[in-house]
Amino acid sequence: MSRSIKIIIADGQRLLSDSLELALNQQDGIEVKQVVDTGAALIKSAEKSGADLVLTEVSLGDADGVALIQKIKRQNPNLRVMLLTQNEDSAHVLKAVDYNVDGIQMKSCSLDELVVSIRIVASGQKFYAPQVLKMIASRPPVESQAGLSAREVEIMQMLAEGLSAREIGERLLISSRTVETHKANIMRKLNVKKATHLVKIAFDRGLVKAAR
Repeated sequence: MSRSIKIIIADGQRLLSDSLELALNQQDGIEVKQVVDTGAALIKSAEKSGADLVLTEVSLGDADGVALIQKIKRQNPNLRVMLLTQNEDSAHVLKAVDYNVDGIQMKSCSLDELVVSIRIVASGQKFYAPQVLKMIASRPPVESQAGLSAREVEIMQMLAEGLSAREIGERLLISSRTVETHKANIMRKLNVKKATHLVKIAFDRGLVKAAR
């Protein structure tokens, strides 16, 4: 008899996560170890639950679910991480892909489709829903980002939205000093001498979008 896939569900909508827990626990070879609704609880559970896979939403209220991916995978290298989301905003989805998330499934999928994708991800393979594959195929080439990494583009966008280094650090779960280091690297890559000119140049080059 094969070992069950042990799962942590992380979603701010408790009614949905409780229903999902009930449905998944009825599937052969799947066991939901814990259900959490905050980023802090997810990090703690990932360290102590002995789970094989995290099934998380994009936003967890107290933290950006996508930003949690790197931290969880860094602290738990063998833990598989999968996003279950209704958010079809390509910026969030592609950010998750850049952060090496193991799978992305849409909340509009059927239970059978979700179970299949969970089994694929738990087996060590990647799974991206068709909508995600379409986003990946249509994304701009890396060259259009002026050599900036995915994290640097993300920070550049937040700077353009008026967030401080401290606020960016809190959102991305990194220190303000690390944010300042990224900012310095961005300025070097864009050949910007003054920090006050950085956002304007980024807008002029199409590297960031106006906040909606």
